[in-house]
Amino acid sequence: MRQKRANYKGIYLSEVWESVRQHRPLVYHITNMVAANFQANVCLAAGASPLMSLKTEEAPLFADQADSILINTGTPTTESCDSMRAVLPVIKKRGKPLVLDPVGYGASPFRISIVKEILESNVVSVVKGNRGEMSLLGEEKGAVLGVDSLGSDNIERALLHIASSYDVVAVATGEDDMVVTKSSPFLLSLPGGNSLFPQVTASGCVVGTLIAACAAVTADFELAATTALVAATLASERASQRGNVEGPASFQNAFIDEIYHLSPGAFSEYDERFVCKEVEER
Repeated sequence: MRQKRANYKGIYLSEVWESVRQHRPLVYHITNMVAANFQANVCLAAGASPLMSLKTEEAPLFADQADSILINTGTPTTESCDSMRAVLPVIKKRGKPLVLDPVGYGASPFRISIVKEILESNVVSVVKGNRGEMSLLGEEKGAVLGVDSLGSDNIERALLHIASSYDVVAVATGEDDMVVTKSSPFLLSLPGGNSLFPQVTASGCVVGTLIAACAAVTADFELAATTALVAATLASERASQRGNVEGPASFQNAFIDEIYHLSPGAFSEYDERFVCKEVEER
C-alpha cells in the first residue's frame, strides 16, 4: 500500500476552529440519553451552542434554525427515530450539514433499518462510527458487541465503499482515526489519543458533536471532520498528562477543560503526524 504525506497543515484546521469560536454555531442534536450531557458540555467548550431535543413536533423547526444537525442512534426510540425522519426534508431543502453517528449499527435490525433510511435520503454530509460499525456499514466483515466495536481488518475498503455509495465523508475512530472521501483514493490517517479516552462512555459521541460544530462553519466536510478529530486527539493527550487525572471520571472533566482551552495555534503541533494511505478498491 502506497503512503504519502498528507497535504494538511495545522493552519487550515486552526481557521476552522477559530471560526467555531467566532460564530458560535447552533448544533441540533438528536442523540442518545447516555451521551447527551457530555455532548452538550463539549459543544459549549468548543465554542458552539448545543440544542438537545428528541421531540418530533420540534424537529423541523429546530433543524431549520440550526447551523448543523447531528443524528446519533445510540438509544433509538420510536419518537427519536420519528424526529430523525422529520428533519430530513428540511435538511434537503435548506442544505444544512448533517452528521450521522450510527451507534450500534449491526446490533439489531431496528438500528440497521433507521441508519439505512437516513443514508438513503441522500442528505448526509459525514458518517462517523467506530471500526465495527463502519466495517458492517461498508459491507466488510466486522462486528459489534452491544454498541462496542470488535473491528475489522478491511476498514479502509469499508470506508471507501461508504464514501462512494452515499457521497459522504466517512470517518472511523479508533487507535488511528481515518477519513475517506469519494473523490480521492487516499485515506487520511490520524494517529494519536490515549488509553483513557475509550474508557469514558460516549467519548465517540462527543467526536460527532465536534464534527458537527466544525461542519457548521465550512463547506469542506473533510476538513471539518479532520479538525474535529485532531482537536479531540490533542485534548485527550493533554488531559491524560494532567497531574490530577487518576482515571476515567477525572479524565472526562479534564478533556472538557482541554477542549475549552484548545487554541487555534495548537493545531500546528499535529503537522508531522498526518499520513495518507492509498485504498485499494474491491
